[in-house]
Amino acid sequence: MDIKQAILDRRSIRSYQDRSVPRELIEELLELAVKAPSGKNRQPWRFLVLEGHKKDMLATIMADKVQYRKQKNLDIGSCEISIAAIQQASSVILVFNAFSKIEEDYNHYRLLTDTQSIGAAVQTMLLAAQNLGLGTLWMCDIFYSEGEICTWLECNDELIAGVAIGYPNQSLYPRPRKPWTEVTEWLR
Repeated sequence: MDIKQAILDRRSIRSYQDRSVPRELIEELLELAVKAPSGKNRQPWRFLVLEGHKKDMLATIMADKVQYRKQKNLDIGSCEISIAAIQQASSVILVFNAFSKIEEDYNHYRLLTDTQSIGAAVQTMLLAAQNLGLGTLWMCDIFYSEGEICTWLECNDELIAGVAIGYPNQSLYPRPRKPWTEVTEWLR
């Protein structure tokens, strides 16, 4: 894998082919994700893979919440785009923080450390998927339905992210980014 090329080519994919990703490839992504750096080697990540009916239920739960929020004139972010991606994707991996709700002395610094570690695991997964010719969408719109999703799954862990995975059905487009020189201060 040419890591530089994977970083340059990776895009958020919102349209997927009607084609299943083999379980072996999802397992490979997870195997690589858990190799990510982890603050204090806590490895706070937990993954839940949704496919088929379970993936469809996730989309339905989110769509119901969107309808509710629309009726109340509340913000829905880009939920409708994320729901469409979920419906088309082969799989969705929900990513949880296993420690934030169970550790008695959990504090701001542990939260930051664990969140960074989980972010590294997700980024590792995204780059591995890029290398395998898969498209991904790192979704935070799941937060609009976090309570409903966790209740449905009977999960007490903190929901951190969702990653839609499938074979891309869209062409690459330029990714707008500020140049590093605009966001960096160099001190000597």
